[in-house]
Amino acid sequence: MKIFSFRYLAGLVLTMFFCQVLLPCLTTQGMAGTDTTKPETADPEAKKIHITAQRLISDTANNNAEFIGHVRASQGETLITADSLKIFFSGTSEAGEASPAQSLEKLVATGNVEIKFDNRLAVARQAVYITAQRMLILTGPGATVTSGDNTITGETITFYRADGRFTVEGGSNGRVKAVILPEGSGLE
Repeated sequence: MKIFSFRYLAGLVLTMFFCQVLLPCLTTQGMAGTDTTKPETADPEAKKIHITAQRLISDTANNNAEFIGHVRASQGETLITADSLKIFFSGTSEAGEASPAQSLEKLVATGNVEIKFDNRLAVARQAVYITAQRMLILTGPGATVTSGDNTITGETITFYRADGRFTVEGGSNGRVKAVILPEGSGLE
């Protein structure tokens, strides 16, 4: 196992993480909306990614890096907090080090996960993003996504980025719950 400097790996990993994977996943319109991402900003300051954690471990032999302890990652108005954030890659550069040419396979945020984006809040015990399938999975009892006055809760919430669908499962001990404030007429 090789430990890189925090500054080197944090900049490299987070740039790839936010710009290529998580930010596009989280900027859709509405919980079941269409794939409309925000236009890119010309402000270089808004593109900067900031991350803090108590520890960073890079394991190039197993193609992963993990931020541990009070993790806080942000870019623009997107904020992720968790106890840990682990990023899985497929391969290394010719020099054997992490590089932007690597492909991200999966991201896993664990423990007290909160993701704030576009006036929405996702809360879960764990959040997994699988890049090839463009799928975000929130898990744990009471996993919740809140958008304005609308809320969905279940044990597993899965967002399918490619087509804007989502599924919610209640789990063995619970049920799916939804609170919806319709803009027009409702059930009455």
